[in-house]
Amino acid sequence: MASVNPFCHLCEEEDVSKVAIVWCADCDTFLCKDCERHHSRIKASKGHQTIALDEYKKLPSFIVDIKSRCENHDEKYDFYCKFHGDPCCVKCIKDKHKDCRDLAPLVEVLRDIKNSAKVLNLDKEFNILLENFETVVTFLNLRTSTLLENKTESLNEIRNLRASINKHLDEVEKKIIDDLSFEFNRIKLKSDHLTSEIEDKKKVIHNLQNDLSKMAMYATDLQMYVGMQYLEKSASKEVGYLNKLQRKDLKCLTNNIKSFGTAVAHSSPCTLQFNTSGEYQVHLSVPPLLTIDNINPKLKTTLKIPITFDQIYIYGCQVLPDGRNLILDITSKSLLLFSKDGEFTENLLKFEDEPNDICYIKGNLIAVTIHQTNKILLIDIVNKNITKTIKVADTCYGIESNGEALVVNLDSSPMKLLIMDFDGNALSVISVPGQYTCHTALFKNNILCTDSENNLVYCYTNKGSLLWTYKHEDICEPFGITVDKHGFIYVTCKGNDKIAVLSEDGKTSRTIISKDLGVVCPSAINIEKSSCTLLVTNQCNGNAFVFEI
Repeated sequence: MASVNPFCHLCEEEDVSKVAIVWCADCDTFLCKDCERHHSRIKASKGHQTIALDEYKKLPSFIVDIKSRCENHDEKYDFYCKFHGDPCCVKCIKDKHKDCRDLAPLVEVLRDIKNSAKVLNLDKEFNILLENFETVVTFLNLRTSTLLENKTESLNEIRNLRASINKHLDEVEKKIIDDLSFEFNRIKLKSDHLTSEIEDKKKVIHNLQNDLSKMAMYATDLQMYVGMQYLEKSASKEVGYLNKLQRKDLKCLTNNIKSFGTAVAHSSPCTLQFNTSGEYQVHLSVPPLLTIDNINPKLKTTLKIPITFDQIYIYGCQVLPDGRNLILDITSKSLLLFSKDGEFTENLLKFEDEPNDICYIKGNLIAVTIHQTNKILLIDIVNKNITKTIKVADTCYGIESNGEALVVNLDSSPMKLLIMDFDGNALSVISVPGQYTCHTALFKNNILCTDSENNLVYCYTNKGSLLWTYKHEDICEPFGITVDKHGFIYVTCKGNDKIAVLSEDGKTSRTIISKDLGVVCPSAINIEKSSCTLLVTNQCNGNAFVFEI
C-alpha cells in the first residue's frame, strides 16, 4: 500500500516538505495543492489522470506497483504486446519486441476498459466462486455434525469392546509370558550358534582379502588371473551361504499374537455440485513448446585469430564454463586462449605435432587429439602442462567427453567410435559407416556424429544401436557438431557456408546462421550448455564468432 503521509515529489526536489493531496499516474508523482493546480493548467499535463490521496491509498499494492512509464527507457507506454502480455514503449519494440506480430496501440486496448463486458464477467465469476466456496463450507459443517454423531456411537462401542478385551487379556497374559520366555531362550541359543558361525566366516573373508592384496603386489599376471578365479569361487561359496541364511524361516516372537481389530475408513461418493459459468472462462497462458523454430542466434562478438603463417586451419574449438574460448590452430600447432569478451589472451600451449580436435572434461582438464601420432593429450589449462598421454591404435580425429569418459573418432576400416576412461582403457567400440565420420557430440545416453562425404548425421545409443539417420538438402558437407541443453543439434555445413540446427529426434532441421553473418566454410563448433553460448569458427580465414542462443 501507499505510505501514510507522502510528500509532494516536486516540492521535495526544492528541499521543501509539503503533504501531497493527489497522485498523477501518468507522471508517477505525488503532488501538493499548489503543484496540482499548476499541473492541471499546463498544456502538457492537464489531460493526465490524477486521483485523490484517499482514493490512492485504497488501491491494492499490486496495482500501485504498475507504472505508467517504461522503467527501462523512461518513455511513455504506447503499445501492448499480446504475446508477452506486457505494455511497451517505442524503444522496447526495437529492443525486445521487434519480432512480435501481435502489437496493438495501448489507447485501443484501454478504451472503455472499466465499462467493458470483461470487467462485468470477471466480477460475475468472482461471485460464482464465492457461492461455491460458501456451498463447500455449508457441506463441511453438515459433514462435521454427522461425524460427531458417528464418533459418539463409536466411542460407546469401543468402551463395550474394551471391557470384553480386558477380561480376555487377563486370561491370555499369563500364557503369553510363559510362551515368550520359552521362545526367547530357544531362539537365543540358535542365534548364539549362528553368530559364532558368522565370525568364522568373517575370518575367512579377511584372509581372502589379504591374499588378494598380496597377489596384486607380488604375483605375476598369470598367477593373478588364475588366483582370482580361485578367490571368485571362494567368494561365491560365501555368497551362497548368505543367500541360504536369508531364506531361513526365522520366526518372530510376536507372530503368535492375534490382532484385536482394524480401523477402516469408508468413503462415500461426493454429492457436491458446483455452479459453472458458460459466459466467462479464464484462459491460462501456457508457455509455448520450445522447438528449433524458436532458435534465433544473436551475434555477441567476433574473435580475430592471430595468423602466424600464410594459411590457417581450425578443426577444434571449446567454450569453457567461465566463458573463455579455446581454439586449435593446426598450422601453428597452437592452443589459443581468448577472453569471454573475444580478446586474444595468450598462446596457451604449443604442440610438437598437429592437433585436430578439443573437448572440455571437468575442472581445469581438457583433451586434445593429435592425429599424426595417434595420441590423446589430457591438459591442465591452469598449469599449462600435459598431465597424461594416451596412445590409441588408429588415427584419432574428433573427441568429446561427458565428464565421465571420452569418445574418440578413429580412422579405421570401418570408422569407429572408441569409448574409453581417462586412463585409456577401452570401455566399448562402435563401428560407424562412411570414410569421413570425423566429429562427435554427446547428449544423455546418445552419441551423434557427422558424415561429411555422404551429407549425413547419425545418432547412436552408447551401446552402439543406431537410432536415426538424417539427411537434408541444406546440410552439405557436415563437419563440426555440438548439442545444447535442450537436445537441439548444431552442425557446421562447410559445403554451403551454413550452420544448421536439428531437432532431438532427428526429424526436422533449419538453417540458423548463413554466409551473410561472415560464416565461410565453417568447421569447428561448440556450445556451453549452461550459458547457451555458441562458438563457430571458419576453417581458413581466421574468423570465429560467438553467438547467444
